Amino acid sequence: MKTKNESTTNCILNQFQLENLRRHVYKSSGKTILDPYMQVFWCWLVERVPIWLAPNMITLVGLIINVATTLLLVYFSKNGHATAPPFAYIACGAGLFLYQSLDAIDGKQARRTGTSSPLGELFDHGCDAFSTVFVIMAYGIATDLGPSLWFFYLCCTCNFVFYSAHWQTLVSGELHFGKFDVTEAQVFMIMVQFYTGCFGCDLWNYEITDGFHLKHLMLIFSTICGVGAFVISGNVHSILSGGIGKNGATIADTSVLSPGIPILLISGMFYKVVAESESQLYQQNTVLFLMTMGLAFTKVTNSLVVAHMTKSPPTLVVDSIMLGPALLLVNQYLGAPVPEDFLLWLVMLFTAYDSIRYCADVCKEICSFLEIPCLTMPKDVKLTAPPITRSSSSLKSRFLSSPTKRPSTSSLSSRGSQPHIAEVAPVLRRSSSRLAGRRNTDSSGSGTSLSDRN
Repeated sequence: MKTKNESTTNCILNQFQLENLRRHVYKSSGKTILDPYMQVFWCWLVERVPIWLAPNMITLVGLIINVATTLLLVYFSKNGHATAPPFAYIACGAGLFLYQSLDAIDGKQARRTGTSSPLGELFDHGCDAFSTVFVIMAYGIATDLGPSLWFFYLCCTCNFVFYSAHWQTLVSGELHFGKFDVTEAQVFMIMVQFYTGCFGCDLWNYEITDGFHLKHLMLIFSTICGVGAFVISGNVHSILSGGIGKNGATIADTSVLSPGIPILLISGMFYKVVAESESQLYQQNTVLFLMTMGLAFTKVTNSLVVAHMTKSPPTLVVDSIMLGPALLLVNQYLGAPVPEDFLLWLVMLFTAYDSIRYCADVCKEICSFLEIPCLTMPKDVKLTAPPITRSSSSLKSRFLSSPTKRPSTSSLSSRGSQPHIAEVAPVLRRSSSRLAGRRNTDSSGSGTSLSDRN
C-alpha cells in the first residue's frame, strides 16, 4: 500500500485533491417529512450495533442485501414485466428497508465510535449511487412497466434528480433536502413492493383511459413530487443563481452548468440506441439495457461527488464510461456487424467493472493517504459517549423541534448525518451549568429570576 508521501502520478487523485479532501467538512440543510419520525427507530437501532462493526461495512452489507434481492426479482422478470412469484417482491421490499435502515445508521455509528472521516461520506454516496440503479429496476418491475419508454423515462428521471442533488452541492457547497426526499421515495417503493407481492399488479394496470394506466399516472405524480421538492428546496436556484466560488463559479471555480454535460450526454446516447435499433435491443433486453445505463450514471455521479469533496473540476466528456454507449452507437452506424444483444452484455460488464474499479481505487487512495482502514475498525476503538436512554415520544419531540440546519460533520449519509442521541448530553450539561449560574446570581440579589420573567 502506498503511503501519503509517495507519488500519485498514476493515481486518480493527486496531492492537491487529497489535501482538500482532508479538510472537507460535510454540510447539509433541510429536513424531510418522515426523517424526524424515522430517527426514533434509527437511533434505537444504532445502539444495538456492536462497536467493532465499521460504519462502511454497515453500508456495504445493506447495499449487498439490496442488490441481491433486486437481482432475485430481475431473474424472474428480465423484460420488466411483473411475472415474479410473490415472495420475490416481498423480499425486495424487505431488502430495501434493510438498506435504508443500515444506510441511516452508518454515520451515527461513526460518531458513536469516533471514526468519522471524509471516506465515510464518499463511501456512503457511492453506495447510494449504486443502490439507485437497483431500486429503480425493482420499482419498474413491481409496477409492470415492461419494455416501454415509460421505464426508460423512470430510469433517466430518477438518476438525473439524484445526480442534480450533488450537482448543486458542487455549486453551493451544501447538500439541500426537500420535504419529499430520499426517505419518502424509499418508503413509497417499499410499500409498492409489498402490495405487489401480496395482491399482484392488477391495480397498477388499471386503465384510466385508452393506453394510459394507473402505473403511468403514479409515475407522473412521483415525478412532479420529486422534481417539485427538488425545486422548492432551492437546488435549481442554487445552480442557476451562481455558486460560492470566484465570480459565481462552483467551489472548484468551474462553470456551474458544466456538470450537466456528462449526464445529458449519456442519456442522449442511450436514447439514440433505443430509437435506432433495428433488432429492438431495448424492448428485448429492457432490464439489462437500463441496468447498463444506470451503472454509467453511477460512475459520473461518483465522479461528481469526488469533485465536490476535493474541490476539483469534475470529469465531463473524457471518461472511460463513455466507451460503452459509444460502442453501441458505432455498431448501429456500421449496420450491427456485432450482434447487438451480445455487445450489450459486453458493454454492461465493462460498465460495471469500470464503475466498481473507479470507486475501489478512490477508496484505496483515500485510505492510504489518511492512514485509516476502510471496512474494519481501528484496534483502539471505543464509545465516545455513553448511550442515553429515552422514550420514543421524547426522541420524536427532540427531532421534530430541531432546527432545519444540520450540523456539519465529516460523515456522509443524509439520514446518518443527523445528530446522534449521545450528542445531546454535552448540551444538557451546558444548559444545566448556565441555569445554575443564573440561580446563584438571583440568590445574591442581582439579575432577574426565572419566576420573575414568567
